[in-house]
Amino acid sequence: MKKGTLKAERKFFPTFELKLSASAAVKFAVESLSIVLMASVDEFGFAFALALFCGFVYARQNIVALAPAFIIACLVFSLGWWTLLYAASPIVTLFALYFIFFRLRRNVPLWAVAIAAIAGMIPYVVCNSVFYGAYVRSAVAALIALVGIFVSGIASYAALVRGNLKFVSVDELIAGGMLTVAFGYALSGADLWGFKLVYIFAGFLLLLSSQCFKAQITLFLALLIGAGVALDMKDMACLAGLAVLGLAAVSFSPFTKWSSALGMLAAQGVMWLLDAYSGAGWKALVMTAVGVAACLCVPRRIFSRLRAITMADNRNSYAGVVGRQARGMAGRLYSAGEVFYELSKSMEKTVDSNSVYSADRLAHEVAKSYCGKCADRAECFKSLGGEDTYAILKPMADAALCRGKVTILDMPPFITSRCTKMHTLASVINGSAETYLKKRDANDSAMLGKRMMSEQFAGMALILDSLAEDCARPVSFASGDVEYLKSELLKHNIVASEAIVSGSGDCMSVTMLVRAQDANKTALQKVASRALRHKLILTRTEDRGEEKLVFFDSAPTYEVAYGVAERSVGEGDVCGDSKSVLCPSLKRRLFAICDGMGNGESASKASRDAVNMIESFYRAGFDGGIILSLVNKLLRISLEDSFSSLDISVIDTFSGALDVIKLGAASSFIVRSDGIEQLSCSQPPVGILDGVQPLTSHYQLYDGDTLIMMSDGVFDVLEGKGVADAVDACGTVNPQTLADAILAAAVKGGSKDDCTVLAMRLFAA
Repeated sequence: MKKGTLKAERKFFPTFELKLSASAAVKFAVESLSIVLMASVDEFGFAFALALFCGFVYARQNIVALAPAFIIACLVFSLGWWTLLYAASPIVTLFALYFIFFRLRRNVPLWAVAIAAIAGMIPYVVCNSVFYGAYVRSAVAALIALVGIFVSGIASYAALVRGNLKFVSVDELIAGGMLTVAFGYALSGADLWGFKLVYIFAGFLLLLSSQCFKAQITLFLALLIGAGVALDMKDMACLAGLAVLGLAAVSFSPFTKWSSALGMLAAQGVMWLLDAYSGAGWKALVMTAVGVAACLCVPRRIFSRLRAITMADNRNSYAGVVGRQARGMAGRLYSAGEVFYELSKSMEKTVDSNSVYSADRLAHEVAKSYCGKCADRAECFKSLGGEDTYAILKPMADAALCRGKVTILDMPPFITSRCTKMHTLASVINGSAETYLKKRDANDSAMLGKRMMSEQFAGMALILDSLAEDCARPVSFASGDVEYLKSELLKHNIVASEAIVSGSGDCMSVTMLVRAQDANKTALQKVASRALRHKLILTRTEDRGEEKLVFFDSAPTYEVAYGVAERSVGEGDVCGDSKSVLCPSLKRRLFAICDGMGNGESASKASRDAVNMIESFYRAGFDGGIILSLVNKLLRISLEDSFSSLDISVIDTFSGALDVIKLGAASSFIVRSDGIEQLSCSQPPVGILDGVQPLTSHYQLYDGDTLIMMSDGVFDVLEGKGVADAVDACGTVNPQTLADAILAAAVKGGSKDDCTVLAMRLFAA
């Protein structure tokens, strides 16, 4: 395994490298103190500490650094060899779990972490049950650890990995609330000479929250911390006391942080004087003051960063900038399209359809260069009334250019009766004709190349115009619809940290950045369609580390079910027909049959080349008419004796429109509920004649209509009546069964050529 690959895989696992930095040191200190705090809980400290440790490990924190911190936290409150065994056992199982998943190159799910941790608690549960008879306490500890692992894992992942807390899912909100209650409970039980640490925590957190977040969040935190204190003190008045403290912080937050700080201290002082709840004394006031003072020392930039999490941002102005840039790009693409269009017109003007190497020019040249220098020219010119011999030589020039050679039999009586050098004359005409033919072929090839370049320039202009239209579509990521979409997704426990909506109607597309576990939820598509009042369909997803990008587009009105049946004849059973089923875009379905002349490998290669060219042009976005014209010329250049017929059908899945393009292809059929319609073509195959125009027809398909395409090997045997009889005899709307039935009828009728049948049925999506 390469070193680079190994490092790329480890991003999905907890950090094993120790990096010394100020931020890493602060984070490690906070995490270690949190584990120590949880370990201080009476009776169930080990379960609480284990749950928090596992949550940090799942959130990709440094397991090498946290493992000693967890062991030390457990030993501080219960020193002994048994405690060391209890603490080391789950660490070993977690290392084993991550090693197994690392070898499998899979992410470690939270449920696996929970199972490994509970397996590591077996020594703790067994020893406490066997030696101390604490069956109930051991079972409760295991349950607390199991629930706590999921709670701390979800909350830690949201805060430390996902990071964006502007939109919080239901499970993250519940987990964060339960973890806050647990911290309040643990802090309430931790005191130094009667000074409870919970008031430092409450004073710091509530003042910080009142200055950075909405009032509802601050009051919610106050209630959660109060709930933890009330559970420990077994006094609901403690909950009311923390709620009053939060209310005081919020009430003065519109002024300055100093006013909020004084308000909190005043509220705590009043509760001390009134003895509002158990523990409301001067010690609580002192600890609250310590927490408030610590918050006042926090740098201003920290406050600014926290405000950016939930406060209003500048995305509306960003959207305006993006919109202006998109319109500018669209203008540039339109201008580039105009350039290619002008190049196409200029190239077309240089194409001369009349070859300069004609029989007239050849006759004039021979009359001037040969007859004009002949010693007997005076007699010939006198007999022609003073004119040169051009008119007499013209039929001979025609014969030489048509057949490549002129003989005495092609000479008129005027030459045979007068010219004494007619054999030399014939040689001169033949030599000049040979030179003319070479020059004419070279000129025709040059003209053909110019026509192809002109059409390609026109195709590029159309593509650039299409790209310009896409760029000009309105884009929104800060509108009311986008915010409503995010809020509706949160109700289904789906977090979309970013969402972009572009276009409208049939051209609407939506891109969202969601958590990896939310990308495959069926509710995602349903909620997005309902929130934006437009039916959407998931087209693709892309990994973005811990999150995924999901792409939605307007759902088509129709879908196409198709069936294919084919049979080859001769040369190793290689079918000379090539078929193509292509989805150039969500809006279109392309079906093509290319029937190579003959059968076997040679015909198969010719037809595959034609189909591959068609697919490439359609993927590039060229117009259908330009595609066929270019393919015809390319095949004429690349193929000598192997020609092909093309049959293309393009179905619009939004409107049901059908474009049929045929060049020398067999008839197609539209099977409707009230009858069968035959679509015919009389053009020669592609490559036989230059400049052959494709036969393009437009039809309208409806729900339940079926289109049938076939190669010559099928149609030449069945013709229209045979196909209709096979459809009637089949009596089904299944396209595969229908294709098989038509092929079987052709084989039964004695077909000796390669056979291909495509059946496509349109149905409402």
